[in-house]
Amino acid sequence: MASLRETTLRNVADLFSSSDAVLIFDNGEEIASKDLVARAETQLRRLRAQGFSTGDRMALHRGNDIEALELLLAAALGGIVVVAVNTKYSPVEVDDLVERSGARHPDLSVIEESDAEIRNDALDLPFIIFTTSGTTSKPKMVLHHQRSIVEHTIEIVEHFGYSSSDTILMALPLCGTFGLSSLIAAVASGARVLVHQFSVDGTAALTHRERITAMNGSDDMFHRLLIADADLSHIRLSGYAQFNTSLSDIVTRADAKGARLTGLYGMSEVQALFSLRDPNLDTKGRSRAGGTLVSPRAAARVIDGELQLRGPSLFAGYLQEGGAAVDDDLTNQHRVTDDEGNVWFKTGDLAEMDDERTFHYISRLGDILRLGGFLVAPAEIAEALCSAPGVADAQVVAVGLETGSRPVAFVIPEAGAVIDEDAVIEHCRGRLARYKVPVRVVPLSEFPITDGPNGVKIRLTELRERATELLT
Repeated sequence: MASLRETTLRNVADLFSSSDAVLIFDNGEEIASKDLVARAETQLRRLRAQGFSTGDRMALHRGNDIEALELLLAAALGGIVVVAVNTKYSPVEVDDLVERSGARHPDLSVIEESDAEIRNDALDLPFIIFTTSGTTSKPKMVLHHQRSIVEHTIEIVEHFGYSSSDTILMALPLCGTFGLSSLIAAVASGARVLVHQFSVDGTAALTHRERITAMNGSDDMFHRLLIADADLSHIRLSGYAQFNTSLSDIVTRADAKGARLTGLYGMSEVQALFSLRDPNLDTKGRSRAGGTLVSPRAAARVIDGELQLRGPSLFAGYLQEGGAAVDDDLTNQHRVTDDEGNVWFKTGDLAEMDDERTFHYISRLGDILRLGGFLVAPAEIAEALCSAPGVADAQVVAVGLETGSRPVAFVIPEAGAVIDEDAVIEHCRGRLARYKVPVRVVPLSEFPITDGPNGVKIRLTELRERATELLT
């Protein structure tokens, strides 16, 4: 989009102030993006009065409301680092993330404003921390600078073809890269943007009333809208993420309703909307996750089955505990440098290249679960299970159902203990986000194992088969 390329962008907030977009919220409030930045400047003065300085970390734990965007843009203006807290996290998980990141919550009741200099205009300032699960029990903290967000936004707008003539529905959570990338690109394009908290009935009513032309979402989201007979016929482009393996026919079903779903790919480390399938492909082609790289400066390759990526949207690194600096050791474990000096991010995803700039995402190489649209480490759920009375060990697998992927736990009781399934599930509810809580807890005397040349391994495939039989 030429106007964005020609505009001097000093921070993420400039994407809003240089746009003619209008945002409409669920409470009926309507505001021009330029006016939203003015409100963010007021919020920044209040944050300064609370002692938030450049480089400080602020926990943003809100849904899709106007205050969330005001705080996000205030942080962009002031060089404050946003720690995006998943609104589905339990209080225990929220407290843990805030402590590990070194963040603190803003007090929105404070109306005092600082008269100190408030703006910091530097694209290379740290800006936002997303969380993502790895092979450890705690979510990793993924740091992006303002530059990676701004440059990726410009290329999304160009590749997706968003324009001021669009009406774009933003129903994804702003706490994740999928929602944030979608929203900022929609605003930067000058579109009419409906910022909405997803619910089947409410979202279906919006798509019918507002003649939505573009929206992104998960396969589960579109599945629920199709069941509710939502009017998606005006949508010209809907990028969808494949989170539920049981919904392999979602593109065909959407086509029958006049909606055109197109597979895409992204993750916190490279941001969402990193690639997109050609919307002109047939149903089979659009059903494949992955797609063509959005940025002309990005590159992809597959080494030993693993997808590796580079480009301007990549993260700055994983944060250390306490949030003081990038953890170089952890970050370098996920990077590799080729013979020409190019640094590639090792995604941990199984993929294959279709051509030089297009890839097909197949699955995770490891055993990471996709639950509620988020990557979740099984060890994180197992840790909560093993803190329950009578549980000595635990393994967790995911089962894809029409209602979404659900975790099922297999546990080994302590000697002499009897597992109370309902009690263990209730125990987990107090420690985990709802979508991470196992729907079944099954006691076993031992886990099925394979004793191979590389050591003893638990046969997770067998556990998945047993879990599927339990839930179907």
